[in-house]
Amino acid sequence: AASIHLAHGDARMLLDAGPGFMERMAESDLDPDAVSGVVLSHLHFDHAMGVVELFTRLIFRRGDPVTVFGPRDTDTYIEAALAFARVNTISNRALEWLDGVSVELTSPGDERELGAMQVRTVEVPHVPYLECLARRFEAGGRTLVYSGDTTYAPDALVPLADGADVLVHEGFSEAALERMAESMPESARAGLYAGMKASHCEAQNAGRIACEAGVQTLVLTHLLPEERDDDLVADVRRAFDGTIVIASDGLSLEI
Repeated sequence: AASIHLAHGDARMLLDAGPGFMERMAESDLDPDAVSGVVLSHLHFDHAMGVVELFTRLIFRRGDPVTVFGPRDTDTYIEAALAFARVNTISNRALEWLDGVSVELTSPGDERELGAMQVRTVEVPHVPYLECLARRFEAGGRTLVYSGDTTYAPDALVPLADGADVLVHEGFSEAALERMAESMPESARAGLYAGMKASHCEAQNAGRIACEAGVQTLVLTHLLPEERDDDLVADVRRAFDGTIVIASDGLSLEI
């Protein structure tokens, strides 16, 4: 599951909201009531299902209404999540908080301000039936780029990540994919390889993106359960000689 808590000044944004992110926030002493916006890369459950948890939490909320920014069909998705939360509400006051949730669709090419952050959006290839977005966040002279889920997409991501301090990019190692395949029936292995390579990005190619964009730090995320850090680092090092960070629950970076 994927979720990044991005803080600058008074702004507190969630970049994706995978299931279980509320528990991870609690473990990191982060306050869900301080979250003012959720920025979704796409609507697969491992990136968006956590909004249901957040909206259920809103029945106890003390802060301002939440805005959800997302790709095409986010409005339909959020409407369903809010319906679930309303069924579980405990007071009229809670319904007022839920009624305050708003949705803003962000199309490829969108540029806007979120608090003190400048945000630029591009489309990336992941699966053909969903619009999938990567974004560049700039504030205080610092830049973070988040790929979301994507295949190797240099035409989209190298310009977006140009000169970024941090690029958070998905990546898998060939070694982990082989270990995963070994645990499956032989009849399913071809589908695994084809599916991963058609919709996700090898770590080495994430390194290529980081190198070509002149990124300082590459954070590899969206990892396979069978991943080992040394495999990922070895793959990335074929293309990128900057700082490599392997994402883990509770990881905190100051940019």
